[in-house]
Amino acid sequence: MVRDQNGGWILGFNRYLGNYSVFDAELCGILDGLTLLIDQGHDNVLIQTDNLEVAQAIQESFSDGSNSALIRRNHCLLSQIEHW
Repeated sequence: MVRDQNGGWILGFNRYLGNYSVFDAELCGILDGLTLLIDQGHDNVLIQTDNLEVAQAIQESFSDGSNSALIRRNHCLLSQIEHW
């Protein structure tokens, strides 16, 4: 789900992922959301997740590189966003 700065609904989405781990499913959801937001021209993003492991992985590996393709793909999109 994507909301504006006031909490108003912008869009929602879903996708069948098959047999993913919870960690990878969260990363896919963030990746899909970032893709949609960039395509719509948004340049300020706040990512909210209830998965601490995912939040830490995105923040920590941004500086040291990651072996996870999903994290690297998220970082590639985040580099296109002015504020996140």
